[in-house]
Amino acid sequence: MKLSFGIRAGIASLVATLLFVFVACVPGPQGPPGPAGSTGGGPPYVWICTPARYENVGNTSRADVYVFNGGGTTANVAVNILDRDGNNLAGMNVPGSNPAQNYPGDSGNSTTPLLSAHTRVVTFVTPQTGGGAGFDGVTRVSASIRVVSDQPVAVGTNFQFGGFNAVPCSPLQK
Repeated sequence: MKLSFGIRAGIASLVATLLFVFVACVPGPQGPPGPAGSTGGGPPYVWICTPARYENVGNTSRADVYVFNGGGTTANVAVNILDRDGNNLAGMNVPGSNPAQNYPGDSGNSTTPLLSAHTRVVTFVTPQTGGGAGFDGVTRVSASIRVVSDQPVAVGTNFQFGGFNAVPCSPLQK
């Protein structure tokens, strides 16, 4: 049975419309879960970047954390560089840095406003984790980076050691 061009075009249009409606109604990926016991996404949004150092390294290298606010409103963002025990290293000396440098980031409950469509770049040097007396690879050594925001954001890092190592960070499941 042959169908006329008009009927074939009509069927193709109907199929395309149904496919569009189906795809438009299928939910996309869900954001990080909300408060404990909740299954929906919501603030605070927490991202984790790990590892935040290189093992057994006798020098330091540059590291960058990028936080992008793609939302329509200003996000209040905290960037915390943490040691293996979860202690915030903001303001502490980076082991092996020469000249001496302190870890950047936000301390306590402080946040930094991040305008819509802007990127916050936090730059620091990775700690020396080996290669000499006084470098135990633990004391004041960054292990993870935690980013907390009241708006959805995207987070990634670029650690430079023998080349660029760009890595996206992961949303922390609550």
